[in-house]
Amino acid sequence: MEDSNLEELDFSKEKIHYFSKENIIRSLKFLFIPGRRDPRLSQKEYEIEKTKSKRKFFRRLVKPLTLIGISLIIFIVFLAVYAPWIAIYTLETVTDVSKAIDFGIPFTLPSPLHPWGTTANAYDLFSRIIWGSRTIVIFGFLTIIFATVGGIFVGTISGYYGGKVDAIIMRIVDFSLAFPTLVIVILFTEMISRDLITILLVFGIFAIPSYSRLMRASVLTTKQLLYIEAARTSGARNFKIMFKHIFANSISPIIIRFFGGVGAAILGFSGIAFLGFGDASLPDWGTDLKYGLPYIYSMIHLTLFPGIFILIAVLGFMLFGDGLRDALDPRLKAMSK
Repeated sequence: MEDSNLEELDFSKEKIHYFSKENIIRSLKFLFIPGRRDPRLSQKEYEIEKTKSKRKFFRRLVKPLTLIGISLIIFIVFLAVYAPWIAIYTLETVTDVSKAIDFGIPFTLPSPLHPWGTTANAYDLFSRIIWGSRTIVIFGFLTIIFATVGGIFVGTISGYYGGKVDAIIMRIVDFSLAFPTLVIVILFTEMISRDLITILLVFGIFAIPSYSRLMRASVLTTKQLLYIEAARTSGARNFKIMFKHIFANSISPIIIRFFGGVGAAILGFSGIAFLGFGDASLPDWGTDLKYGLPYIYSMIHLTLFPGIFILIAVLGFMLFGDGLRDALDPRLKAMSK
């Protein structure tokens, strides 16, 4: 009771202060004198516009397709995090032939012991799908994080310095983009190793050019703004200008691209595994598709379930990336006013 009385007292004081003679005169001057600015009213106006802007952003973000994308991502991440509790069999029994053969025979129909049947080497398909979600999530996120960090660094330097530095970096980027990423990843994994880390690094390195071009375009626009010129005039170092002032105002396109990139990385990794160049020590959905391909007519479930989960993962990240792009698109902001 005492707290509520104190709150009412504070509110009444603020109300009395707001309707004081001084505030009324200040508000009238602000309204009727051209060019008149008042610090207090300007601050309140800024706070109101900031709140309205956040509400508009969330209204644009909370769309049916975006919510579906978020739900699909949460579902896949949930499977990855709680795989040891959801999967029927351990990781060893769905990757180690000597242990898997003790639990069944290869390529069987769904049964109480194996709800979705078994694949090659008597691997339980349900457990492989659940454990495979962990492989997919780790690969997708780490690959694009690596590519994003590299692209931000390269694109910021290229766009900020311009001239010969920009020309040299962009020609290297164009040269890299001329090669098909999937073929390059297969070539390097065959030369080095097929383990997940090697695939992740090669895939991430050859994804850097596309992110660097996007970051460079954003930096070229941002570095022309007045506050960047003011920072240069004040004697700020180039590194500080690039990664404190320019970076903070150029990162939005990269954030939008990030989630779509995760979906593309998952699809690319599944394609590599489907072709037989994946890491055999880890379960993944592309390899499961390859296992079931010879039995696509007689045992369609062997390809149906891995295909559905690849679709869920890729579609989730793509839908969320598109929704985030639409929410941050300045043209849509202008249309909504």
